[in-house]
Amino acid sequence: MGLYLHQSKTKMVKKYLIWPIRLFLYLLAILIIGFYSFCLFLTTDFGSKQTSKLLFGEKISYEEISIEPSLLGMKVEIDGFSFSGAANFSGDRINLEINFLNSLIGKMIYIPNLELYNSEVELNEDSSGEQAEQPDIYISELSINDFKAGNTEFNKLELKDFLSKSEEIGFAFTDLSIDLPGSINSLDQFSGRGYFSENKLFLNINSDEVLIDFTFYDAPSRYKNLKGFIEINFNDKFSIPFAKLSSTDGVKVIKSSFKYDDSFLLEMWVKGNQSDVINLIPSNADDLKAFLEDSNFKSSYLDLLLSFTEASDNSNFNIVMKAKDGFLRTSELDLATENLNIYIDNSSLRIFGDELKLPNLELGNFYLSRKLIGNDDNKLVLNDYDNFTIKFSDNGILKSLDGKIPSLDPDYNVSFNKNRLLLNIDEIYFDFNILNNYESINGGFRIYPSGFNSNYFSLNSTESSSFEFNFNDMELRNLNANFELLNSNENPARNSNLEFSKFNFSLKNSYINFKDTNIGYGGLVKISGKDISYTDSTFTIDALRVLSLIDIRSRLVNILNADFDKLDQDNFFINSLSGEFFADSAGYANINNLNLNFDVGDAEIVGTISSKLESFDTFDLEMSFNTSLSQNIPWYVAILGGFPAAAGAVVVTEVLEDGINQITETKYGISGSADNLIVETRQ
Repeated sequence: MGLYLHQSKTKMVKKYLIWPIRLFLYLLAILIIGFYSFCLFLTTDFGSKQTSKLLFGEKISYEEISIEPSLLGMKVEIDGFSFSGAANFSGDRINLEINFLNSLIGKMIYIPNLELYNSEVELNEDSSGEQAEQPDIYISELSINDFKAGNTEFNKLELKDFLSKSEEIGFAFTDLSIDLPGSINSLDQFSGRGYFSENKLFLNINSDEVLIDFTFYDAPSRYKNLKGFIEINFNDKFSIPFAKLSSTDGVKVIKSSFKYDDSFLLEMWVKGNQSDVINLIPSNADDLKAFLEDSNFKSSYLDLLLSFTEASDNSNFNIVMKAKDGFLRTSELDLATENLNIYIDNSSLRIFGDELKLPNLELGNFYLSRKLIGNDDNKLVLNDYDNFTIKFSDNGILKSLDGKIPSLDPDYNVSFNKNRLLLNIDEIYFDFNILNNYESINGGFRIYPSGFNSNYFSLNSTESSSFEFNFNDMELRNLNANFELLNSNENPARNSNLEFSKFNFSLKNSYINFKDTNIGYGGLVKISGKDISYTDSTFTIDALRVLSLIDIRSRLVNILNADFDKLDQDNFFINSLSGEFFADSAGYANINNLNLNFDVGDAEIVGTISSKLESFDTFDLEMSFNTSLSQNIPWYVAILGGFPAAAGAVVVTEVLEDGINQITETKYGISGSADNLIVETRQ
């Protein structure tokens, strides 16, 4: 009985529920049939046109439209479309898919994917500005190829999570490629997120690697791990009010900001190696880049700050670079410095450095500059050397030298004036042209002087003269020159106590070193002269005075008497002299041989002169003296024979027949100091 009642109640419940279920299924079937019928209707040409007319009225036109149903919506393809409204939007093709279920649930138009090809949007100035309320749209994947908005061209846009709501748009993007007007040609391979509102586009960049093509560089610049922000304003005209980007690859670090309106302004800070930094110098300074590359510019640490502005067709830039352990090779010279500051603008290059080093030489602070406009020369200024200035061309040709080389000795002065070198030694000066004829050698130059001027000397132009200037050692070396001493009638200001008909000397492989504050010198000197007359007070150098004071007269007067008038006068006479000796600034001289010819005989001097208290004040010499019987034979014979002078003529023939042709042959040792000279006979 109980079982029967339970079964009857179950049948009654099923009886009452089956009709609502059937009704729901009938309605669902009708909706599905209606939906697909509608979709089928849309697939027809008439249905597509009626739907587009219903939605957009007369604002849209197209060449062809195709609508196909999908599982949860429909797929739409439009070719050759054009839409007129607040903005005119046209393109070659649109492919999209609409998901009705997600649209219903999300209360917005849900588009899984949309593809847009070769499209363009322009603001319609004739529109009233009143915009109809637009539905919210969500696009999961949006692919745009060749899209133009005003003057901005997007070559490729891959957007995700595109959301348009209340006239605001947000999206994520990858592989963004934009062609821009003005100083930035293009942005390529950008990734990040974007936000569009009130005709302003805000991009939050986070990319592994991008390319930015600035108009003032020869090639696009590559940036790794780029992060930052870019704001693009489409109101009235295209502008970039603000952009800030940073990039690093572990070696190179870049931080930059730029903006663009009527003009373009870029500021960039870079830390990296020299090749990365040099590539960031604008292309209108190609001569500068070539200079740095040709000079093999190197640095262990380099900072660059670039400021670039461009308006209309005019561009200006300023660059500040700081380098550690900088190196430059210019005009065959290796320039090394601990700290280097480089300032560059449109017109000039200026390099400031400290502790400038050439091999084995420290030159201290320096300044190198050149103009970038025209074929101007480079200028190197040595601040610690009284601003000594060197000008040279790009190919290393010296143009001028200006300044002087410092010395603690006031009697020495070495100075340069444009193309001439001036040397002062006490009252003696000489100058000559050093740039008319020279050649580059390792570490410096070999110079063939010309245009020689001096108050004491003339340069023998019939023989080649040359010397080398080595910057590394700061030295004049291999000095080879032939000079002729000017006589008193050619130089009235010279000491008249020295007279001669000829006095020549030559320097062989000599040197002058300016490395220390005390100038060093040395070399081989060859001398020759005729009819030389001088007094005891002619020379102030002790060694030369000693040679004068070797009183040959006093040793001859015991033999020679009244007929030899020259020896009784104040002047010391030499008929001729020749020889060579080595001398240096240490006060050492080595006389190889010095031959002197007098009326009464010949002298040969060899030995050394050194320095103790003063320069060249200590002697170790040997003099050989030979007296000839070529004159006044009766007197000589009379004295030697012990006869009175009147009887001397009687024995002349006998003396000559005995073969006596010399009165005496004596060697003298000369030693001691100038104040205590010892002259002794050695045979």
